[in-house]
Amino acid sequence: MLCALGLIGACTLIACSSDDGDPMQPAGGVGGAGGAAGTSGAGGTNGGAGGASGASGIGGAGGASASGAGGMSGGAGGMMGGAGGMTGGAGGMTGTAPITECDGKMLPPRAIASTTPHMIGPAAAGLPEYFPTDAWQSMAPEMLGLDPTKLDAAINFETMYSTTQAIFVVRHGYVAAEEYFGGFTASTRHESYSMAKSFSSALIGIAIEQGKVASVDEKLCMYYPMDWDCADTSDPRSRITIKHAMNIQTGLEWSEDWRSNATGTNDAVSASIAGMLNTVLARQAVEEPGVRMRYSTGDPALLSGVFEMATGKSALEYAQEVLFSKIGAMGIQWNSDFQGRTTTYAGLQATASEYAKFGYLYLNRGMWDGEQVVPAEWVDMTTQGDDPCVDWYRFLWHQNPPARLGTQDPSCDALYCPPTAFADLPPDTFFAEGVNGQLVFIIPSADMVVVRLANDAAGSEHWDDYSREFLGLVIDSVM
Repeated sequence: MLCALGLIGACTLIACSSDDGDPMQPAGGVGGAGGAAGTSGAGGTNGGAGGASGASGIGGAGGASASGAGGMSGGAGGMMGGAGGMTGGAGGMTGTAPITECDGKMLPPRAIASTTPHMIGPAAAGLPEYFPTDAWQSMAPEMLGLDPTKLDAAINFETMYSTTQAIFVVRHGYVAAEEYFGGFTASTRHESYSMAKSFSSALIGIAIEQGKVASVDEKLCMYYPMDWDCADTSDPRSRITIKHAMNIQTGLEWSEDWRSNATGTNDAVSASIAGMLNTVLARQAVEEPGVRMRYSTGDPALLSGVFEMATGKSALEYAQEVLFSKIGAMGIQWNSDFQGRTTTYAGLQATASEYAKFGYLYLNRGMWDGEQVVPAEWVDMTTQGDDPCVDWYRFLWHQNPPARLGTQDPSCDALYCPPTAFADLPPDTFFAEGVNGQLVFIIPSADMVVVRLANDAAGSEHWDDYSREFLGLVIDSVM
């Protein structure tokens, strides 16, 4: 059963701060979500379908872009996607014609990738162009092509397991809706949980563009020479790359399951207490890296040392320099462990507005007010898959919601199982996700960014059910 892969967040069994500095409840007094950093995912030791493996470097062969292998300057950058820029309408899926069925199952209408190009930004709707570096501008939903009644239905949608705290909806660059609940306000910073991973993904792309990291094929043993010996070819850890860590394919021993009925050891909980990075560095390999996806909160923790050695800064300091300062989000906070290393897998706190700015940066393929902050080719490669029948997660982003949020067989105990029914959602959508209902949806074909912050009850199956219904209601509002 697919269980919200990549969600790092809370375990309600723990109610105190961990040694990693991960808050056990969201910042700003938003209570109840507390617990150790963790993720949902079924049977961490069980392998699942691929789909996370991709190209080397930025825009390399096998990625969603058309750029050349390992290159930074491939053909995908032809349409830069700034305000008013053109993006491809096929949802990034490669191929000459849209796929209409998977494994004999007909895809629902919205799940079939459009071949019609679409516009991004205010110019797409004939609106004044701007970027929300200083502040967002708002406009009535109907002026942005959204049905206000249907949008209100999405904003107020709840299940018996959900507790929404903030909704922030952007279309054509303008805020169509901004609502807060239960004492949550526009200035409240909310714990990201696993959404922090997607920020780490952006930073790796920037570091490669700046030449500080050669490519995603660099071996992690180079960054942890005191822990892993690159010369010891008998140890599979000597062959683990940045790419493996970003696609949960390190092959390191790990067990993690965040379903409501999960039993057994959850390594994310114990590692949050002992220290996530030190724990994963001490783990042995149980198989060769790249063989299969094994859900591990520890894998993206390994990126912290990459930033420190490659840039001479912590991930937070680097983010402030190359990312947060560019989009007007210098108030974002990011935890560090007891050794001062940024928790690249969780622990980021931001307002709904700041999360929306990050989403809007990605909606514009990394362009912000005329500056290419994140390489466009990197955005394409890390957020859009190749096969809409199986791709659902890559490079620390969730993608292709028809498969990712499709209905799962409850008896399936693998990391990913083919959906029993594909969700009727746009395949070009990709999103950052954190436990207890944290979501940043980017929907290029609708020119939308939707942020939802929450304190939902535990159980990754409940988070998936909410996401599927909520995103469907949002899409229903597009006139």
